[in-house]
Amino acid sequence: MKKLILFLSITSLNFAQAQNWQYVSSTDGKIPLPWKATQQTASLVVDIDKDGIDDFVMANRTDKPSLVWYKFERSIGWREFAIDKEIKTIEAGGTSYDVDGDGDKDLVFGGDYQSNKIWWWENPYPYYNPNVPWNTHEIKVDGATQHHDLAFGDFKQTGKAQLAFWNQGSKTLFVAPIPESPRGKTWAYEPVFVANNETKNWYAEGCTAADVDGDGFTDLVAGNYWFKYQDGKFNPTKFGVDGGRVVATKFRAGKKTQIVVSPGDGKGRLMIYECTGSAEVPENWKGRDLIGRELIHGHTLEAADINDDGNLDIFVAEMAKWNEKKTEPDNPNAEAFILYGDGKGGFEKTVFKKGFDFHEGRIGDIDGDGDLDILSKPYNWNAPRLDVWLQNGTSEKQPKIGPTLEKRFGLELYSLRDYLKTDVPGTLAYVKSLGITEVEVAGFYGYKPADFKTELDKAGLTPYSYLGDYNDFKDSLKKIIGIAKALNIKYVGTAWIPHKPNQFDKADADKAIAVFNKAGKELAKEGLHFFYHCHGYEFKPTPEGTLFDYIIQKTDPTNVSFEADIYWVFHGGQDPALLLKKHKGRFVAIHLKDMKVGQETGELSGSTPLTSDVAIGTGQIDFRRVIRAAMQSGVRYFYIEDENAEVKEHLPVSLRYLKNLR
Repeated sequence: MKKLILFLSITSLNFAQAQNWQYVSSTDGKIPLPWKATQQTASLVVDIDKDGIDDFVMANRTDKPSLVWYKFERSIGWREFAIDKEIKTIEAGGTSYDVDGDGDKDLVFGGDYQSNKIWWWENPYPYYNPNVPWNTHEIKVDGATQHHDLAFGDFKQTGKAQLAFWNQGSKTLFVAPIPESPRGKTWAYEPVFVANNETKNWYAEGCTAADVDGDGFTDLVAGNYWFKYQDGKFNPTKFGVDGGRVVATKFRAGKKTQIVVSPGDGKGRLMIYECTGSAEVPENWKGRDLIGRELIHGHTLEAADINDDGNLDIFVAEMAKWNEKKTEPDNPNAEAFILYGDGKGGFEKTVFKKGFDFHEGRIGDIDGDGDLDILSKPYNWNAPRLDVWLQNGTSEKQPKIGPTLEKRFGLELYSLRDYLKTDVPGTLAYVKSLGITEVEVAGFYGYKPADFKTELDKAGLTPYSYLGDYNDFKDSLKKIIGIAKALNIKYVGTAWIPHKPNQFDKADADKAIAVFNKAGKELAKEGLHFFYHCHGYEFKPTPEGTLFDYIIQKTDPTNVSFEADIYWVFHGGQDPALLLKKHKGRFVAIHLKDMKVGQETGELSGSTPLTSDVAIGTGQIDFRRVIRAAMQSGVRYFYIEDENAEVKEHLPVSLRYLKNLR
């Protein structure tokens, strides 16, 4: 693939960061174009064929095929597959979701100003033919025209997703539950909100899903409002002055998300809105201008960790041309920016490109090498065309999650503590029957450590780490060393720092740092390695970061490592994938544990009901991102932990989900 890439210098492309971008375009034949459309409307990044690589989908409304899937193949570049060979007047702002529940992502797009339809295209996985279009189904065929922006989420807290969409022709935001049988019939839909011309620049667009207030439920964010579903209705809260393209996520970790708005079809500021106090009070939302001038048709807005430093960045770009009657650009000095986040709410503004057109540009790892790339298409500027910037070119292919880790997904034995208390041999045999071979030990259930190791050997289980009491690492290292030798393991750690309930502070952190550094140094002399397992209360914010960041910074990286309990990281208001990337090389292991929908986050108690542990893949956490980040950040051990009494019902579900990840 290297030979297909045209390298453009950083100077000529106005890049301000020391990142290596390599440019590929349809203008020189490096990306095929199977249409002659002069109006390209939509783009989408999604892993269609479940191979672990982000594909991209392009739509137009003036030629056929109207919908095309681009799949990257390392030996030849991109292959195109016609999803829909007919002319459909597709609008921007489409989305993807497993509509029919068969395990693959289907595509959903709405019609433009000429159409009152919304369609979904059924993914034929695993059987693809470049010349055979997908089956198309109609979601909506009546009412007003134009459906710019759609999003899926369980907004009504039913346990099943709904489709939210703008219908610009009626200035109305609608929600449509997915029917039990979504094929062959239209879906019922109901109005959520009717827009009005609040300001001269306001336009009913922008739609996404996010847990805005940290209550564990997915909210709907659209225009300059967010909508919380309570008592059978959607309650709107106005967070900003103008609507537009919108992303809602955590650029600063905590309980509530931040919301960024860019003017999609019009002029306006790139604004970030943050909330102090109740998120349902409009006055609690305060906006901040991130660019310092009005953007003109800022129709590209994406949030991602572009430079892989563990902090979310913003990619925003203007259109150069939108008027079909003109031949010259409407905005010849259009700019594209990358705003590099610092994880604390600050951004470094850099110019990515000048004099170029970005219409619904996207961020994704579209060549499958583990870093994020930039995809661009114009609406009608020099159309038809596609442009891609590959970060660091195309390097080694990242491994697939399931096939790589299928035999490496282990178990924290504390998950089965109630069973181990009465039957150690039988419980260990049950663990092996699940196909698990790697375990972490956190107790001996009446056995001496050496005898417990004998039972592990009989069951065919190998321990790789041990979690012990903090005070033993502080005062009884000989005991820890004896346990490690008996278990024949290298990694020993602790999962709790003594502190007053809900009052963990810097003084507690300093005491722990001293214990960790001393224990790590002494244990290293015995060929052992110390680690600390986080529990959520350590994420108390400080001006320099969190207390957990402080502990990592002040401990010796040679002798002290960490174990990220994904559940507790998420409960503490952090993004687990970003945390792993932020501190690459410091995490030796992770606990894989999912959190039920409705469990609040952004709390620092380190405690939740055991019933909040659910089977992996059924809760709030995106484990594909987490495990991918763990693999890229040097994590060695992947332990499932489930403290729910229904652990035996959960474990097969969790394992099946993890092994199917790509």
